[in-house]
Amino acid sequence: MERNIFGLLLLISILNGIHCQSGRQPQCEQGSCYPATGDLLIGRKSDEQLYASSTCGSRNPETYCIVSHLEEEEKCFSCDSRTPWSLQNNQSHKIENVVSSFIRDRRVRWWQAENGRENVHIQLDLEAEFHFTHLIMTFKSFRPKAMLVERSHDFGKTWKVYRYFAYNCEKSFPGVSRGPVQNLTDVICETRYSDVEPSTGGEVIFRVLPPFIPVRDPYSVNVQNLLKLTNLRVNFTELHTLGDTLLDSRHEIKEKYYYAIYDMTVRGSCSCYGHASNCVPVPGYNNHSGMVHGQCECTHNTMGRNCELCKTGYKDVPWQPARHNQPFECQKCKCNNHADDCKFDPAVYEQSGKISGGVCIDCQHNTMGKNCQECRTFYYQDPNKDIRDPNICQPCDCDPDGSQYQGNCDSHTDPAYGLEAGRCTCKQYVTGKRCDVCKDGHFNLTSDNPYGCDTCICNNLGTIGNHGCEKDSGQCLCKRYVTGVKCDSCHPGFWNLSGEKTGCSPCNCDLGGAESEVCDSQDGQCICRPNIGGRQCNQPATGYYFSLLDYFRYEAEDARGIGKTRLYTLPSYNYSILPWRQQWTGQGFMRVSEGDRIEFIVNNIDFPMDYDIVIRYNPAMQDVWEDVRVYVIRPGPVNEFGPCANHMPSDDEKVTNLMTNRSYTVVSPPACLEPGKEYTIRLDFRRFKTNAETPDAALNIDSIVLIPNMDTVPIFYGPGYPSFLKEEFQRYGCYNSQLKAFQEEPRDLCYNLTFSISSVLHNGALECNCDSTGSVDLECNPAGGQCRCKTNVVGRRCDRCAPGTYDFGPDGCKPCNCVGEGSQDNFCDKQSGQCLCRRNIGGRMCDRCVDGYYGYPSCRPCQCNGNADTCTNDIGACLQCRDNTVGNNCESCAPGYHGDPRISYRIPCEPCMCPGGPDSPIQHADSCSVDPYNRNLQCNCRPGYQAPRCDRCADNYFGHPSKLNGTCEPCICNNNIDPDVPGGCNTTTGQCLLCLFNTEGFNCERCKPGYYGDATTQSCKECVCDIYGTDRDSGPCDRESGQCPCLPNVEGQSCDQCAAGFWNITSGEGCTSCGCDPEGSLGPECNQFDGQCQCKDGRGGLDCSECPANYWGDPTRECYPCDCDGQGSSQTQCDRRTGQCICLTGITGYKCDRCARGTTGELPNCKPCGDCFDNWDRIIRDLSAQTSRLLDDATRIKTTGAERAFDKEFRQMEQNMDEIRQIVNSASVASTDMKDLEDILKQLRQNLTESMDRLDSTETGLDNRMDNIRQGNNNIRALQTRVNDLKLKADQLVKNASAIRAKDVEGAYNITKEAKQRSQMAQAKIDNTQSIMDEAERITSETERLLAEGKDRFDSQLAENKENLASLDASVSGLSNRIADINEMVCDGRGDPCDDICGGGGCDKCGGVGCDDGAVTKAEDAIKLAKDAESLLAMKEDDANNLLSSINTVQQGAEEAKNEATMAYNAALRAKNETEMARLMLETLLNKVADVLLPSSGTPEEIRNIAEEVLAMSISLNPEQITALADEINKTIQGLQNIDVILNATSDDLNLAQKLKNQAEMAEADANSILGKAEDVLDNLQSATSAQDAADRAINQADSDILDAERDLTQIESETAAAAEKSNKSLQVLEELRIRLITLGNKYIGNGRKVTRAEEAARDASTLATTAERKADELATQYTDTATELNTKYNLTSVAQQRAQDLKDKADRLAGDTTTKLSKLREMNTNFNTNKKRLEKLSTDIDDLNNRMDEYLQAIRDKSDSYFKCKT
Repeated sequence: MERNIFGLLLLISILNGIHCQSGRQPQCEQGSCYPATGDLLIGRKSDEQLYASSTCGSRNPETYCIVSHLEEEEKCFSCDSRTPWSLQNNQSHKIENVVSSFIRDRRVRWWQAENGRENVHIQLDLEAEFHFTHLIMTFKSFRPKAMLVERSHDFGKTWKVYRYFAYNCEKSFPGVSRGPVQNLTDVICETRYSDVEPSTGGEVIFRVLPPFIPVRDPYSVNVQNLLKLTNLRVNFTELHTLGDTLLDSRHEIKEKYYYAIYDMTVRGSCSCYGHASNCVPVPGYNNHSGMVHGQCECTHNTMGRNCELCKTGYKDVPWQPARHNQPFECQKCKCNNHADDCKFDPAVYEQSGKISGGVCIDCQHNTMGKNCQECRTFYYQDPNKDIRDPNICQPCDCDPDGSQYQGNCDSHTDPAYGLEAGRCTCKQYVTGKRCDVCKDGHFNLTSDNPYGCDTCICNNLGTIGNHGCEKDSGQCLCKRYVTGVKCDSCHPGFWNLSGEKTGCSPCNCDLGGAESEVCDSQDGQCICRPNIGGRQCNQPATGYYFSLLDYFRYEAEDARGIGKTRLYTLPSYNYSILPWRQQWTGQGFMRVSEGDRIEFIVNNIDFPMDYDIVIRYNPAMQDVWEDVRVYVIRPGPVNEFGPCANHMPSDDEKVTNLMTNRSYTVVSPPACLEPGKEYTIRLDFRRFKTNAETPDAALNIDSIVLIPNMDTVPIFYGPGYPSFLKEEFQRYGCYNSQLKAFQEEPRDLCYNLTFSISSVLHNGALECNCDSTGSVDLECNPAGGQCRCKTNVVGRRCDRCAPGTYDFGPDGCKPCNCVGEGSQDNFCDKQSGQCLCRRNIGGRMCDRCVDGYYGYPSCRPCQCNGNADTCTNDIGACLQCRDNTVGNNCESCAPGYHGDPRISYRIPCEPCMCPGGPDSPIQHADSCSVDPYNRNLQCNCRPGYQAPRCDRCADNYFGHPSKLNGTCEPCICNNNIDPDVPGGCNTTTGQCLLCLFNTEGFNCERCKPGYYGDATTQSCKECVCDIYGTDRDSGPCDRESGQCPCLPNVEGQSCDQCAAGFWNITSGEGCTSCGCDPEGSLGPECNQFDGQCQCKDGRGGLDCSECPANYWGDPTRECYPCDCDGQGSSQTQCDRRTGQCICLTGITGYKCDRCARGTTGELPNCKPCGDCFDNWDRIIRDLSAQTSRLLDDATRIKTTGAERAFDKEFRQMEQNMDEIRQIVNSASVASTDMKDLEDILKQLRQNLTESMDRLDSTETGLDNRMDNIRQGNNNIRALQTRVNDLKLKADQLVKNASAIRAKDVEGAYNITKEAKQRSQMAQAKIDNTQSIMDEAERITSETERLLAEGKDRFDSQLAENKENLASLDASVSGLSNRIADINEMVCDGRGDPCDDICGGGGCDKCGGVGCDDGAVTKAEDAIKLAKDAESLLAMKEDDANNLLSSINTVQQGAEEAKNEATMAYNAALRAKNETEMARLMLETLLNKVADVLLPSSGTPEEIRNIAEEVLAMSISLNPEQITALADEINKTIQGLQNIDVILNATSDDLNLAQKLKNQAEMAEADANSILGKAEDVLDNLQSATSAQDAADRAINQADSDILDAERDLTQIESETAAAAEKSNKSLQVLEELRIRLITLGNKYIGNGRKVTRAEEAARDASTLATTAERKADELATQYTDTATELNTKYNLTSVAQQRAQDLKDKADRLAGDTTTKLSKLREMNTNFNTNKKRLEKLSTDIDDLNNRMDEYLQAIRDKSDSYFKCKT
């Protein structure tokens, strides 16, 4: 009834709208007007405008069911939408059915979507823009669980949401506000239209403008945008599934849920923006009765489909929607009746103050402009006509010959811009109203002249602006510096008439080089000062120069030095290019110290003015020289009428300082000097530091320079241009650049102004006056006057030799080339070049000894035994020995003579008769000797001759030496006999008798049989024939080549290798083919010993047909690495087919990486578990079997669904349901009974759901535990790898321990550097833990993601199960008969409904003790087992954390002990090294003294030379320093008197250290028993101890040698000063090293703490057990390392004890002479007390560490036994 009333009202509204469209509403004339509203769907049900994304039966008939048909017999129906709906085809449910048609029974016609399709939308596309007010939808099915309405106002380009509707907004549309609506633009989510009820006939209503929100301005942009619509879309996103939480692919599920709508109303109106009340059909679209059309009939001068534009010619204001009482009509453009159309320009509108924005189009009547208010080109506005007059624009009247712009005139009159309507614009030289008259000074107006008229006849260069002449006189108007009637000459002071602006150029005569500013008007030549040339007088004449600012330079080497000054002359080599020469001028410098003075004589001043005194120097100190005084000493008073009249006497005393970062300083104030006077300028170097004396302060003074003060330079006098020049001179650095000794090429500005200054000061240029002998030519550098000097010639005039050269002449100067070893310096006499030689040295260059001397540069007298007068300079070899003597000292007889010519024997030299004498042809000896007892002559025969007279051949020679010209020649045996063995050959014939080297023949010229090679080169080698490859039946090898006879397929000279492609030479029958796989090998060749072919990558086996070593698989497909565990595998190669590693007994796993099931312990020590394991194993097998059955059931349910899993039972349930239905229909059953039955069934379903959830949870928990077990196995393998790495590190530590045996300071220093490097490596490892932490975070995130995914899958499965259970609601009434079966499966009891023991569904109990076969009990047992495992892991984590903290504490204490012991060792080692060095020095000195004291040590002359050398030696210390050092030594010796007391006090500490060592060894033994991995490390440590003992014995021997040397200390006590000083320095270095070691230890401890924090941060739940195990192994390894270090430190302590005993012995021997010295003892006692306290603390710390170590070891044992129990 209500529905019929609503339809009637809608019909009336449509009819009213039609009536309104037929007439005109009067409100359009006064304001806005609007068409009537209607249903926008009417007339638009075609597919082009209204369509749905899903329609049931659109392709094939589709069955659907109605869930709410509980009482009807027929529940499922067919949908066939392939044809439109009709009364005969009422199964069509297309979208057009929702359009209202006022059919009497709306229940027979609707739109319906496909079954189970959730995401469906309905879209309405309108042909124009409409105003949309509200939407009404009536559903046949359940209303959507979630939907949204959205619209577009730009024909689908962009979309915006109107409203969301959902049963659960937070779930369906998260983040969308739930309201209530506060503003019109709010987008919210509503729930009131999304309930499950009603199942049909439910409505959804949406209003664009909610009635409860007041609309203040219905014409606002926001409101209009909300109403504006071109497309409407309704999106259905979720279905109500009535408990079926998930839609699966089964038809019986999907066919119950779908969208279906009876009708849909979209209310709206044609959108005309208030400019129309009627609308007509849009061309090309339907004209359906009752349809709301989209084409507006516009008013208010508007146009367009929606009246969105202004009409043609009505665009003077912007278009706007009409409002109430404000029609906002479009205004006509203001075109002054000269145009029919216009356009709106917003910029023009804004510029006009929002009054007019129309721009006219196609102006007529010769007009233009936005309002046609201007005239076109060549027209102007007639000021006497109205602007709207068609004749307003008149043509211009201008002479085309004299006017510009081709005769165009001013278009209108505007006094502000100087415009006059109709006025012409004349050419440049034309005037007049029509531009028909030439301007003054011009003539001849023509059309082809661009200027209009010609110019008068004047000199164009001199005329201003080329204005020409007067019309009457012809006088030209001249430029500024031009004169004359025709402007053809320059004013005085100017020249070069040109086209410049001023006409003539200024002379620009140089301010200093010219005498005035006037120049010749023709050529511009200025009047120059003497010897200056150039047009501007700006350059010196040839042979002349101008001076630089430092012209008045006075060299320090030419000045008078007072005090300790020293003069240094610089060498001349590379005089002009050496960098150090840039610091100096002249020939050298003067070195001064505190209190020195330098006086300079100044007598060449040319011009009276103020001069800046510049000191050039080179600092020799690292700080400022603070107090330097400068005095100007004048010969008398100044000229009171001259420039210096204002001089103050106080200005002659100046104070300055010398900076270290500069090479010059300017003294202030300047000094005023006058020409013709001689001044003395004195530099007084008082104090380097004002308040302190610095005796070693030094300074190198180069020169002083007098530079003109810029304030008194004449060319800079006065304001204006002179002042500008001075500023430019200073701004460009011209002044400062000339203060330095080395000056770069000046800039042009500096060059020119310096020239001007010089020209004024010297009244012209200065003559070069180059020396004709020393200079290349007579010209010099114009800047500064430096002449071009010849080689080695210096001076401005090139008039002297450079220092270190001589012989000034036409070729320059020659270098002295004084030899540094023989001369006193590198300077020589300027004329002769003679260098100043040292004693006994001569030659011009001092390069040799004088005659009679040798051994340059230490020249000594020649030693020639009186047989020569001169000797060679190098070794003193005597020259021209007399009386048949020879030798470097003429000490021997000449060859062929005998005697003793030495000066002490004087035996004359006589000829040797061997046998014929020196000049005889049968003389066969070059020398001889005479027996002093029997005076027999013994010849020194030549080789081959036999003594004593050389008249016979020696062994192995042959010939006839006694005959004339007879000789003895060597036997020709090709070097194959032994020349030292007599009888090698016949002495007469030369036949070889004793051939060696396996040779034979007359001359031993061939090899023996069985040998081969070249006998002449002693290369006969025995034939080496391989016993396996040689054919023994074919004879020996070839004598020349050595080739052996080979077996088949054998090659090589020795038959020792197989041919290519063969192997197995040891067979004795030749070589066998390799048989390499052609696909898997690199070639046919193989290893000749084992037959192994060269395999390609990825191939292995003997013939390369298998996978490579330690890999398995099919090599043609893929090979996999074996990765067998090294501790659990018997070999690294696994089964090449399956990859199974070959495990040791008690070890299992694919990789042999864990103990076998039934064993316990850690690889490789796996032991059987025993009865404990057997009992648990039986229980776990039973649980595993039960869990597997449950998992199978759960898997079957997941695969087939609950309905299919119990298909048989459900069919029985349906039968029972039918029976129950019949009973209910035939009997009278109370509703309460039915309610109770439904409650029982509901409770049963809930129990089933909970049971399934717990089963799923159990399965997930078991999967997680299996993953954790696999992860633990992987971590154990990684831990074993780290254990191997720790072994390698332990071996490296043993190697490093050997470095401690170094015996010098350098070794200790290197050890310290290595420790620093290790610390840096540890720091790097800590830094690298960031990547580990990042990886841990990534794993954590990944784990969380997997958990989230697992949860989603779990939730999904749970929802599916719930939906499956819900789908059985229609047929579950008979389930009570099957409750007993379900109870038996779930609770292990067939209760009906409850079992007495196991309970049942709805019995408050299910499962329990005695109900083990029930699913609930099994699940609870599995969960309990998982929780127990989790608790055990948590306990392991806590224990590991506590253990790790204790490990860090132990590690820190061990590091401190290590540092202390290392410092003690280094101190002892340094003391030993210093003592050994002193001993060596003493031994050397004693040996020298002993040599001197020997009576035969040398001649008197040699002794004299040695004495001179000793006297020449200098002692680096003065007497006072030596005395101070002796006192310090005595104090040190006195401090060593009570060593016995120190040693006695130390004995207890040494015993304590021994006890600590024993305890450390016991702890080490315990650690080894736990780990069983440190035996090799202990062996290495024992080897290191043996080596240390050997080193101790060597040190003891060295100390014994030191005691022997010290017995002579009392004779040379003064020599110990150096040793004492070195000892003190060593102590200082030791202290610094100790501090550095302490710092290093602190850093190491800090690094350890950082490591601990990083490891704790990286720890997560999946690796807790592995971390505990790894930390336990690290503790054991660190304990072993600590024990090793303690053992080493104890050995070092014993060495220190021995050093102390040695020091005591030395102190006892020295104490007799130094009993009064006491000071050092106090210091040593203090140090010892400090060390004693430190040692006591160390002892206490080690005791604590040992106790804690024992506790940790016991804890490790307990944890290890607990953790590595029976594994499952």
